Amino acid sequence: MAYIAFFTRFIIPRGTFFQTTGGQWIFVLSADGSKAYRRPIRVGRQNPQHYEILEGLEPGERVVTSGYEAFKDNEVLDIK
Repeated sequence: MAYIAFFTRFIIPRGTFFQTTGGQWIFVLSADGSKAYRRPIRVGRQNPQHYEILEGLEPGERVVTSGYEAFKDNEVLDIK
């Protein structure tokens, strides 16, 4: 019997968020774009333009990749 494993991986553009989070978490936008929620992720391979996200994102979700220095320890951001 053979087992087949399916992996869902996402590629996101490199951003300065990684310097603050170490690739441990990212802000994911709500469906209406009015809020962003902090969510754990797992980063795989990376190159000068992109990060491979192995866990923590679903198809169609949008993320904030800009710098997080001003967000401090916020779990939720109000997007205006």
